[in-house]
Amino acid sequence: MEKKKKIEDLYFEEKMSLTEIANQLNVSISYISRILRENIHYKTEQERRKAQNRATRREKQKELIYKLRKNKSNQNLMENQQIKEQHKQATKELSKRKTIGNEALRKWCSLYKYDKEKKRYVFDDNQTLKPRDFPLYIKA
Repeated sequence: MEKKKKIEDLYFEEKMSLTEIANQLNVSISYISRILRENIHYKTEQERRKAQNRATRREKQKELIYKLRKNKSNQNLMENQQIKEQHKQATKELSKRKTIGNEALRKWCSLYKYDKEKKRYVFDDNQTLKPRDFPLYIKA
């Protein structure tokens, strides 16, 4: 009788779960469930806890969706700003002359690697074939 009272107190008063009670009292969950099913208040408490858990899950889900949307919009904003900056840079470089300069080409094209011995940028033939209008090297 004392164990039954203790289980009911832990469940109804302390608001502990069946697993927590089972771990604390070193009994099985099915034993605790069997004892609690005999109590007339068990069904109402069980429904109340289900409703509370459902509401908590909904709130967490809303927060998660909000954070994901906010991160995505921030990422899109940053990408748009980068594209605008690249566009501005390309406009500046291309508006000066009809052809793009060597320095601008080196910055724009990642196929040029710096050669420390010769102190110049050399086109990397290992990655792709060099177009005819690209210089073989650019002085630093």
